[in-house]
Amino acid sequence: MSTRPPGIQSQSDARPADGGQQGRKILEGKRIPQQLIARIEELHRRYLLRKPNGWRAHLRDCDLSGLDLRGLNFAEAQFVSCNFANADLEDARFSRADLFSANFDRANLTRTNFDGADLRGAQFEGAELNAATLDGANLGLGVVFKHGADSSIRQSVSSFKSANLRGTNLSGAKLSGASFEGAALDRVNMKGADLRDTKFAGAKLVDVLLAAANLDDADLREAIMDEDTFKRTDLSGARRSRRAPSPEHLEQILAAHILWIHSDRREGIRADFTETFLGGCNLAGKILAGAKFERAILSDANLEGAILAAANFRGAVLTRANLSRADLRGADLRGADLTGAKQDRVLTGNLEGTSLATRRA
Repeated sequence: MSTRPPGIQSQSDARPADGGQQGRKILEGKRIPQQLIARIEELHRRYLLRKPNGWRAHLRDCDLSGLDLRGLNFAEAQFVSCNFANADLEDARFSRADLFSANFDRANLTRTNFDGADLRGAQFEGAELNAATLDGANLGLGVVFKHGADSSIRQSVSSFKSANLRGTNLSGAKLSGASFEGAALDRVNMKGADLRDTKFAGAKLVDVLLAAANLDDADLREAIMDEDTFKRTDLSGARRSRRAPSPEHLEQILAAHILWIHSDRREGIRADFTETFLGGCNLAGKILAGAKFERAILSDANLEGAILAAANFRGAVLTRANLSRADLRGADLRGADLTGAKQDRVLTGNLEGTSLATRRA
């Protein structure tokens, strides 16, 4: 009696009989129903245990979207270019599996094990990867070949856009070129990871471990990074926000800026914090009218009662900043992120004697 799941193709490149496989069987281009996935896993377990009549799961371009795969063991399986969108893979095991160009968009990957897996070109947009482990996984660039009448070649980089990664282990992972735009990374372990050319625009990094990670040309300019992560990470090779000035240097900048204001811009120097990391900085009550804060990181900064009239905050990150009683008349806040910012009794509107008004978008 055949143990082959329906629709599986058999090819001639045989596997030794002690592996329980009498030929290479491929399930290709199929929609996998829920009742079949348990049978596929049962045969795959037999393969892993080297029992008779086992079958190494080998699926290509199959649709597993929305399926329940919780707790299933597909270590060393092959799911090339398969679709797992919206599937539940909590506690599933895919260690050393071939998941080249797979789609995990919006999937539940809580505690899923991808250690050592081939995930080149895989997509994780909007996925939940809380406590997932991808130790040593390859998530680099994938080149996808499409055969047939409309044959084509396309390159695909792994994407974690808007994904949630809390307690996720990415230590030693190959992530060159990957996108983490808009992702939430909380207590993520990226020690020794290859993060060259990665993109973190809009990503939030809290208590992330990046020791010995390769961050050459990683784009962290618009990332929101907590102070601890920022201070303990070697960002010398990354494209990043400028480091915060020392307290002594900051006082010099403020004094030169006040002179610039009082001399009608003839003396002193206008304060320029463009793309500067000022997370948690205390600027309460400071006079910074007309200062430049474009794309600066001001998360958790204290700006209570500060004079910020006509200041430029375009694209700045002001998450959880304290702006209570600040003077923002004529300030430019277009593109700024004010999520969670305190704005009690903020002064906004037209700046007297000018044509400027507070601008938001």
